[in-house]
Parts: sequence; structure tokens; C-alpha cells
Amino acid sequence: MRRVLGIGVLLVVAGAAHADSAPGIVNPFAKYADPAFAVAAVKTDFVAAPGQAVRLSIYDSEDAFLHEARAKHEARLDEDGVAVLPLADLEPGEYAFAAYLDQNGDGILNRGKVLGRPKEPVAFSNGVIPKLRKPRYNETKVAVAPGDVVVITLKD
Repeated sequence: MRRVLGIGVLLVVAGAAHADSAPGIVNPFAKYADPAFAVAAVKTDFVAAPGQAVRLSIYDSEDAFLHEARAKHEARLDEDGVAVLPLADLEPGEYAFAAYLDQNGDGILNRGKVLGRPKEPVAFSNGVIPKLRKPRYNETKVAVAPGDVVVITLKD
């Protein structure tokens, strides 16, 4: 019985993978790709004013994660709620990304007085949503190469 269930699960998973690669499905973020370098596309899943700053920090190790960014970038939201950040200075490898929407334009991630929780929308690569602890590097790291578009979604 377990073997039958296992095969069924494999078929469902294989079908889902096939559906993602089926002809006619267009990645809406492919238009931001550049063959010469990787690009980060930070999008909002809420209505945000165009022109607001999105700040992105890039980390290259567990030790540096959320303490010492390898690089920092800034871009403005467009009419579609997307900020595109070219990562021309990033060589291929594994990196973790953290982004926030600077809603008040002061250049810092504003935090609450209780527990220091962010007051502005924050997001991490791989869609990691922290609950009772900070995310870990291994949860958020992604492989990056020229032509890749790393999509990060800010949630309100």
C-alpha cells in the first residue's frame, strides 16, 4: 500500500513540475533578465506608491548573514510595484537576499519598540517568512548566475 501511495505522490509531483515547464507559460519576470549579469526583481503583493525606495542587502555566508552585507543596492518601485536591481558586481555563486520597502524614505529599516519587529515590509530570498526567529542563511540562499532573475516578494 505504501508503495502505491509513494508512486502516486511521485506522479503528482512530476505532473506539477511538467505543468510549470509546459509551453505557453510565460515567466512575467523574464523581461527583466540580462544575459550579462543577474538581476533582482523585488515586487510588492500590495498596492504601493511608485517611486518608493526598495533597499536590498546581499549576503555570501552564514557568519555575515544579517550582520555584514557583501553588497547593498537601492531601486525605486515602478508603476507595477516592481523594483529592478541589476547585480552586475555579483559573480556566480550562492547568496542570501534581504529586502525592505523604505515607506517613509529615511534610509533605515524602522523597527517597533517591542521585540524590534520591522515596521516596514521586509522579505527574504526563497520566500522565507520569519516567525519566532530570524531566518537562517541556509534557508534563504539561492544560486545566482548571469541571466538569472531573483524574485523577492514584499508582503504587507
